Amino acid sequence: MPEIIPYVLKTRFNKLGIDFPFMIAPMVGLSHVAFRELIKSYTPKNINALRFTEMLSTRRIPNEKLETTHELKTARNEAFYIPQLLGNEEKFIAPSIEKLLIKNPWGFDINMGCPVSHTLKHNWGVRLMGSKDYAAQIVKIVKKYSSVPVSVKLRGGLAEDEDFDYLYSFVSALADGGADFLTIHARTRAQKHSGDANWQLVADIRNKMSIPIIANGNIQTAQDAVELIQNYGVDGAMIARAATARPWILWQISELLGNTEVPDGFEGRNAPSTPEEEGAEYLKACLKILSIMIDYFQDEAYILEKFRFFAATGARWFQFGHHFWRLTMRAKNVAQLRESIVNFSENSQNTMSKKIKMI
Repeated sequence: MPEIIPYVLKTRFNKLGIDFPFMIAPMVGLSHVAFRELIKSYTPKNINALRFTEMLSTRRIPNEKLETTHELKTARNEAFYIPQLLGNEEKFIAPSIEKLLIKNPWGFDINMGCPVSHTLKHNWGVRLMGSKDYAAQIVKIVKKYSSVPVSVKLRGGLAEDEDFDYLYSFVSALADGGADFLTIHARTRAQKHSGDANWQLVADIRNKMSIPIIANGNIQTAQDAVELIQNYGVDGAMIARAATARPWILWQISELLGNTEVPDGFEGRNAPSTPEEEGAEYLKACLKILSIMIDYFQDEAYILEKFRFFAATGARWFQFGHHFWRLTMRAKNVAQLRESIVNFSENSQNTMSKKIKMI
C-alpha cells in the first residue's frame, strides 16, 4: 500500500518523476488548451499534475499546424501535458510524434479505449484491444519515435463481463512492448461511460504488474481519488468528467493530503468544499474558461460550441444545471453568453452535488 507523506504519495509512479499521481483525463471536445489552463489555474503552485489532450488523429496531425489547429494548441511553455494519439499506422504515427515533440510534451498516450463507432471502423481505440500482439506492436512503434514516456489508456474489457485473464495478458503485452505506464478505465467497452466502475479489477491487475497502473472511471470527488490509492493500492487516479464540474479537484486532493500551498490568486483561501462554495466557484470558473477560450481560439462559433459542451458536461453536478445549460444554448454570441453567466450567478442560489449517476 502506498506510503502517504503530505501531498506526496509514494507509488510506482515516482520512478517516472511524478510525486502527485492524480491527473486529468483526455476527453474528446473538452481537453483542449483552455480547459488544461483552467485546471492549472486551480492547481497549487507546488503541484505538477499531468493533463492530457483530447485524442488526436495521427492521420491528421502531419498536415495540421501547431499554432492554428485548435486541438493542437498549447499554452506558452506548457509543461506536464500529454498528447493522446489515435491511430495505428507507422507512416502517420512517426511524423505526428516528430511534430508534437517540438512542444516538449511530458509523454505520449495511446488511445485504446474509445468505443465510438468512427474510431472502430479504422481499427482504432478500443478495437485495438481485440489483439494483444497488434496492440503491443503499436506501443513499439510509438516508443520507436518517442523520446518521452509512452502510456496506454484502455478499458477493463470488451464484453459486458470482464475477462480478467485476457485483460492481464493484454496489459502484459503492452508492458512487454515498452509502455511506461497504463491507465485502465474500469468500465468495459459495452458500458461506455455509464454504470459503476470496477476499481477492484484495476487493483487486481496492478498487483500482478511491475509498471505503474492508473485507475480511471467514476472518480467524482477528491475523496474518491485519494481512496483509490489508499484503499485499492493503485498507482494513480485519473479524473475525467468530474473535473469539468470541479476544476479545483486537484487542489481539494492536495489539501486532503496535507498540502498547504494554494493556486496563484487564492492566497489565504481553502479549496471550495461545501455545496454552496462549489456552486459559486463553478460559475466563476465558467467565466474564467470563457476568457481563456477567447484568448486562444478567437473563432466565436468555435468558442460557443466548446463552452456549451463544457457546460453540458459539468453542469450536471450543478443544482440548476439544466437551466444554466439552456441559457448557454440561447446565447447568440460570446458577449451574450458572458452576460447570461453573470446574471445567473447574481440571481440564483447555486449549489453543487457531490455525486451524480453517471450516464
